[in-house]
Amino acid sequence: MKKRLTTIIFLCILIALPIYGQENKVQEISSIVKNYFSLERENIHVHFNKTTFITNESIWFKGYVYYSKKNTPFFTTTNIFAVLKNAENKTLDSKLLYGSLGSFEGNFELPPNMVSGTYYLQFYTNWMNNFKEDQSAIYKIEVINPNTPGQSTTNDAGIEITTYPEGGTFLKNKTNTLVVSVKGCKNQPLPVTEVNLYSHNEIIQTIPLDNNGYGKFEYYAVEEITTDSLKVTFLNKTYKTALPKAQKKGITLKFTNKTGNDASLLELKTNKDTYPDIENKPFYILIHKDDNAFLLETKFTDNVTDQEMLITDNYLFDGLTTIRIIDSDLNEVAQRLIYKDFENDIPVNIIETIQENGNILFTAQTTANTNLSITVLPLQTKTLNNNSILNDFLLAPYIKNHPDINISEYFNNSKETNKNLDLYLICSNSKYIWETMKQNPPKENYTFDMGLKIKGVINQKLKRGKKYLVKVTSFGTIIDEEAEIVNNNEFYFDNLILADSCKLDFELLENDKNITPKIYLRTLNNTSQYNHPFTPNEKRCITDKVDEPFTDLPNIQEEAIRLKDVVIEEKREKLKHAVAFGNGQLRGRKITEAESIGFPTVLDLIRYEGFEVRNRPDSAVAVYGRSKNTFVKGLKNSPDVFLDDYRLVKLDILRDILTSEIDEFYINKHMSVPTLQNRIGIIKIYRKRKAFSALKDKPVYNYVLENGFEKIKPFTNTTYTNGYSGSGFNNYGLIHWIPTTVSDENGKFSFSIPQAYKGEAKLIIEGFSPEGKIISQVITINL
Repeated sequence: MKKRLTTIIFLCILIALPIYGQENKVQEISSIVKNYFSLERENIHVHFNKTTFITNESIWFKGYVYYSKKNTPFFTTTNIFAVLKNAENKTLDSKLLYGSLGSFEGNFELPPNMVSGTYYLQFYTNWMNNFKEDQSAIYKIEVINPNTPGQSTTNDAGIEITTYPEGGTFLKNKTNTLVVSVKGCKNQPLPVTEVNLYSHNEIIQTIPLDNNGYGKFEYYAVEEITTDSLKVTFLNKTYKTALPKAQKKGITLKFTNKTGNDASLLELKTNKDTYPDIENKPFYILIHKDDNAFLLETKFTDNVTDQEMLITDNYLFDGLTTIRIIDSDLNEVAQRLIYKDFENDIPVNIIETIQENGNILFTAQTTANTNLSITVLPLQTKTLNNNSILNDFLLAPYIKNHPDINISEYFNNSKETNKNLDLYLICSNSKYIWETMKQNPPKENYTFDMGLKIKGVINQKLKRGKKYLVKVTSFGTIIDEEAEIVNNNEFYFDNLILADSCKLDFELLENDKNITPKIYLRTLNNTSQYNHPFTPNEKRCITDKVDEPFTDLPNIQEEAIRLKDVVIEEKREKLKHAVAFGNGQLRGRKITEAESIGFPTVLDLIRYEGFEVRNRPDSAVAVYGRSKNTFVKGLKNSPDVFLDDYRLVKLDILRDILTSEIDEFYINKHMSVPTLQNRIGIIKIYRKRKAFSALKDKPVYNYVLENGFEKIKPFTNTTYTNGYSGSGFNNYGLIHWIPTTVSDENGKFSFSIPQAYKGEAKLIIEGFSPEGKIISQVITINL
């Protein structure tokens, strides 16, 4: 028998009002969900220039940090760790990366003696150590050494056929919904279009598969163990697997998306063996995304074993939602992941292309103030895998493990792709295990680091009654900070943005008088052991082929020759601060003599750049943007202004600075800054440095910082000795990499590609807007 609930009342468990006399259980479920997701969680996606490399190349990447709970960028993440591992779990290299306004960038250089094979990159933060689940981002790359053979995996023998019951329960004496998954030895999709269900050696059903190897079918389980089986034919071989064992007792969950009128159908079913055990006992249907949740109570009564309920869209959350069926003892008896479409992606359109000075200049259109990265590859490239910003931000934060499939094809807003995404989700489990949620909510044992923290100890006796301070300065990074000495002669400097190997000078001041310091120093948070270190689990697949040399590779110049080229290039004058932290998204230039004459003060220069400058003797200096874009209604937007890398709280100091004193000037009028003061735009001013002699005659303690933030290197492409042509380059070459470009207030942005390659190419564009809208687009162009 079936019971249809045409009207259902949900309880928002954030309010946790009592229902049906079960208020204690409701309160308990409410507390479990709220406590477990009380701490914010960062999600990282990394966009690579490609994912198959040749030795002597560099891995270039741009990272984005997202807050999936709110579908917005995670602007405050600053310290990101990156680790390169081989397939034997040996760490080959690690870096501390600097994050600014939700993004970071960097590179790993691959040595010439690197062995061909699979490698992994893991990105994480210290804050992620607070969670039981692995919140890090892990990516697989392939490295080819032309001088060492590699094993072909094109004909991997072996197919894995796996069956997943919807909701997790395969129940005897019930019609069950199952999804079959057909994958290769390394969990990759195969060119298989169907699976046959056999009973007594006869085909009783043919199950079509989607491009990622998933197919759905219904099956009535008569017995716990059956001889019925699933069979697949691939490369003239037949592979067979038995259906799983059915449970004698349990509850099944089936969810059918959009059955009509913006509502979906939820079905709970049990069998006659189970019914006596659960009659009149409450079950709770928990629908949640993080701590946003709704709750419904239901019971099995009147010998009715099947229930159907309509769930309207307003009780589902944007993106991935988890449905859990919880019994009266607060045990989870079924679970289902579902995805609700929402407008979270934005397009990129190329609107103009011109040739200019050996480059092709593109002008494109998207939404305002969007942070983007672009890789340019030959159309037939073999260097890409299925990494996707859509997967990393919309699905992976909630799913335990995931196969190497093309997630991007699930997000083109068609009914067919939504149906196929649902097949994938039936085969997936939530990353967040209910028993763990009940027993072990996360605790804030690890800090959310924003910059480096240095601890020091004065190893000398200090006099009573004297006031002591420690001062740290660094000519290279323009740091000038003071700290008080606290208990046990200790002092601390926090939130320092310091590049690796920078030199620091420490002074000890006694009543403002310099004395010879004896200091012990340690940087506390420049390394971090991750609680969930990734252990590669590469399968050794049987292959019909033996080791063979790689063919059709581009010829790459040896490292020594490339270094010589770089040295020659360094002889030309360059911007000193172009690769400083946060400057990658700014437009910088040297101040010329003509500008010093035309704009006598730096405020004149800022006004010329399109800002409104208020400089009256009777009030404080103020700088406002002239654009209409505003994040805080009623307030004028204003830029963040930095002088020698110090953010200015008050701008009055700019009155006294002449443009002739300025060496370099950096600006981005349209970059949004996440504050409540309606900040839009960044201005960075660097003065000409004078001879640094202030510490020459002072007693100081010199300290070279180890393992500081990785210095951002400007992109330089590999030198291909045969040029940008031939099958080798078309297979594995890189045309260009643009780690950062930001659209203006009207959504326009420009980028250029060297006019070195001729033919069809693909632009892989990724990024996000300040509001969290995601860019994920592949555009084919003709160069």
